[in-house]
Amino acid sequence: MSGVIVRTCAKVNLCLRVMGRRRDGYHNVQTVLQAIGLWDCLNLLPLEEEKRIVLRVTGEEVPSNGTNLCWQAAQVLAEHARMRGGVAIELQKTIPVAAGLGGASSDAAATLAGLARLWCLDLKDDALEALGAEIGSDVPFFLRGGCCLGRETGEKLDSLPAPVLWLVVVTPDQRVPTAKAYAALDRGASRGRRRALSRAVRRAVDAVKSGDPGAVAQVLHNDFEDLRMPGLEEAREAKAALLRAGCLGASVSGSGSAVFGIAADREIAEEVASGMRDRWTWVQVARSLQAREGMVISELAERPQQWSTR
Repeated sequence: MSGVIVRTCAKVNLCLRVMGRRRDGYHNVQTVLQAIGLWDCLNLLPLEEEKRIVLRVTGEEVPSNGTNLCWQAAQVLAEHARMRGGVAIELQKTIPVAAGLGGASSDAAATLAGLARLWCLDLKDDALEALGAEIGSDVPFFLRGGCCLGRETGEKLDSLPAPVLWLVVVTPDQRVPTAKAYAALDRGASRGRRRALSRAVRRAVDAVKSGDPGAVAQVLHNDFEDLRMPGLEEAREAKAALLRAGCLGASVSGSGSAVFGIAADREIAEEVASGMRDRWTWVQVARSLQAREGMVISELAERPQQWSTR
């Protein structure tokens, strides 16, 4: 096999409640995650050099060194499987960075799944998700896909039936650093694991199970939405514009700054998006995805000629 190519999706949070701060500095959350059809793409090629990782990024500006989650995923899997060979990774980014859409975590999940295929590793889904949790809280979700209830730091997942939704996604130019957003919430220390779901999350779970886009739109919730900080101010403007344009409901995704609106159907979503482009430069229509739609892995028959690993 010359290599593999992986197409991997983004996500939105249909509901996000941030609980207390944990001893490890992270926060417990309760969230409903939904995979959506916005995409990054990775090419993974084997290298003969022992344990060498080469990463090249095109599109959105992200680091191409050991701070990149793709790099970390390759390293974690190589150590787990005791692989001696290396890998060259070409990451083509179109999912906006630092926008709450999970692009970095999705890329890490794609690296894990793609390398498991490239290296012919016999890893069960739960084993791969456990490795993903070592890299980032959202990585296990992207390995599973579809719609999930996430708890603890978000890595404890329960699969839910994915509703059919048409979304208009708007990403303001001003992005929101995740660590600063969590610090601004000032939640205080956690008093242990909260097993009972909050009212907002229970309503979101029930709406998702109903499969009714209107019901889902009415229960969207995000604790970060009211924070007074750059990026989220513009996100609130985008949310108001989506609602005025005819979306059934709208919300911030993750810690922002991306905002999404739920439209009644694809045609309405396209109309709303067209109007939003007069004000915002990054506006896309996306469909919700089922569990097996969020990651597509295929083999590369020939090594791309433009590749250089120097």
